[in-house]
Amino acid sequence: MSNAPTPSSYRDTARPTTYSVKSDCTVQEFFERQMKGKSRTAQRQLLSKGAVRIGNRVLKRLDELILAGSVVTIAPRPEPQFVMPPGLSIVYEDDWLVVVNKEAGLLTIATENEKERTAFAYLSDYVKFYDRYAKIFIVHRIDRWTSGLLIFAKDERAQSILRTNWDDMVLSRRYVAVVEGRMAMTEGTVDTWIDENPKTTKMFVCRPRTGKRAITHYRLVDEVPGLSLLELELETGRKNQIRVHMRHIGHTVVGDQKYGSHLDPIGRLCLHARQIEFEHPMTGQVLFFETPIPPEFAKLFRRNNNTKNETLKP
Repeated sequence: MSNAPTPSSYRDTARPTTYSVKSDCTVQEFFERQMKGKSRTAQRQLLSKGAVRIGNRVLKRLDELILAGSVVTIAPRPEPQFVMPPGLSIVYEDDWLVVVNKEAGLLTIATENEKERTAFAYLSDYVKFYDRYAKIFIVHRIDRWTSGLLIFAKDERAQSILRTNWDDMVLSRRYVAVVEGRMAMTEGTVDTWIDENPKTTKMFVCRPRTGKRAITHYRLVDEVPGLSLLELELETGRKNQIRVHMRHIGHTVVGDQKYGSHLDPIGRLCLHARQIEFEHPMTGQVLFFETPIPPEFAKLFRRNNNTKNETLKP
């Protein structure tokens, strides 16, 4: 699964050196502490050649963050690199976690009909490429046709801490969605109870205290006739929560045939997990990640020429 160069393409150098990082720092600060004898040019060459890494994460920029407790390896002779399959990219990695950006259409985990082409399977191949005993653990998931940010664990204890304390450790989760119709209000909150129909696996709004409470906050970002672009923040994280809530208030997510949408202008569900902020399960540090609005969403509002990332809350 890799297009890595053959071993003969590597130049012979010294053995890798490891450093334990005792306090948070940038790569540049790490070099200043540990490699005072090397020039800035030599430091940049190490980065450009993929010689500096934390576990499987290759450090490439001087401003990248290194967390306390990480083990940094300097290996002037770079090892073969795993090539991630299309549809999945790594946003962040350390010794305990991997944060990825998933494209629409890729499953988070296997189903009866698809076992191999999933984010979980790809990441399992990735960690085993470097260590055959390494494992990946599911922390949470997003729907197949929803794109965006996902957290996986590389350590079972990290997974357990995050999953057990999810509501407390996840400080914010924001999505963007294209929905049908024009909103009567520019912002609001949907607060209902939802449950699952065991026969259809569809979620639905039910009577209070007969299912699980679900709360979604929304804000209008842009609109054109018949469509609205929303930023949505989850206060709870129920299955299909945004999709059910948008259907409930009469603004079904575009492309969501399961919940009654009759529009499909870009051939996918118009829902994207754009931002996540959470406490690191092992270090306690608050981490924040975001991705741009999918360009295919923005194209639907191009006539307004104001659908930009800066219109969304940080």
